[in-house]
Amino acid sequence: MVRLHEKSESDAVDALKRAALKLFAERGVDGVTVREIAAAAGQKNHGAVGYHFGSKAELIRILVVDGASLIDVRRNEALDALLGAGRQPDLEEIIRILVYPSIDLAPPGEEECYNRFVVLFSMAHRDLFMSALEDRWNTGYQRCIELLRGAMAHLPKRDQTERIVFIEAYLGGVLSARETRLADSSRAHSTWSNSRILEHFVQTIAAIVRAPAMT
Repeated sequence: MVRLHEKSESDAVDALKRAALKLFAERGVDGVTVREIAAAAGQKNHGAVGYHFGSKAELIRILVVDGASLIDVRRNEALDALLGAGRQPDLEEIIRILVYPSIDLAPPGEEECYNRFVVLFSMAHRDLFMSALEDRWNTGYQRCIELLRGAMAHLPKRDQTERIVFIEAYLGGVLSARETRLADSSRAHSTWSNSRILEHFVQTIAAIVRAPAMT
């Protein structure tokens, strides 16, 4: 009985997280109530979020960390392999480690929602988003950024910083747009479902890095 109870609790938690992530991705965290999350998760108890997570804020924090920690592990593993190869990595290799670990985060058969969720959340609540990361779950990202700064040695420090800001916004915006289009099963999206689109994306980020300094 204890095991059945534990499985039931785990299933409820997973259902609430999936439902919340999808709703937050579509409407932002401020546009969704805990009652709506419970209903979307098939929970009859309208207080299910509070029961399982303590609060909506804690549920949001957990969702941020779930995705960010997975991305961070992937990035750090890829960076360790790349930098341990005994040669200087090229720019596109570094950028691929920014891009590819952020896709295919959901289990097979489930809708990808994480990029849309974090883009909306970080735009509306930047301080809360950074607090959830705790300077712990974005170490791979920071390592990539330092490598990109090295690739921008031809630029003044101010231009380097501005381009990092551009790349961060561009990365989140494009991955979020891709998720949105691919989630629409009512129509085919030849551009976003094309296997070459992510590599083209990598090349355009490289172009931002390589562009000459402002005059």
